[in-house]
Amino acid sequence: MNPFWNWKTALNSGLYRGIPFAIATWRSGLAEIAAGAATQFALFALLAGLTGALAQRLRFHRPRWRAALVLMICVPLAVHLVEWTVHETLNPGGRRAGIFVSWAQSALSMATQWILMRRGLFLAGESGHPYWRDFLLLPGVVGELCRRTLKR
Repeated sequence: MNPFWNWKTALNSGLYRGIPFAIATWRSGLAEIAAGAATQFALFALLAGLTGALAQRLRFHRPRWRAALVLMICVPLAVHLVEWTVHETLNPGGRRAGIFVSWAQSALSMATQWILMRRGLFLAGESGHPYWRDFLLLPGVVGELCRRTLKR
């Protein structure tokens, strides 16, 4: 059974979203940077748990182009509408630059999640491995993807 929330994607996203947001907003001052990065961590830990579960559910969906459309266009649009609203409400400085970086990350992240989940990594619930094992298997899967790409 597929989970409603994927804790692995939530943790991964929360960790790697805060730092680029902080870098993109560096001109705003330390308090604003910290507030923006903390907001980004909390927001994306929540949202990525939900979207990660969706990616897990759609990993073998046919036709693939429909799953790709949902995961790489519709999900980022919805997520960043929520993100913009949260940042407008909380008003951390430099949010436009940070949200642009975040939007680019989302498209790449959803594509990567989808590919990795199709190969059994970062799945939550009964389908998944222990979290540490996902990272242990990651180099082999990335190597396989690189070899396949070079063969084309």
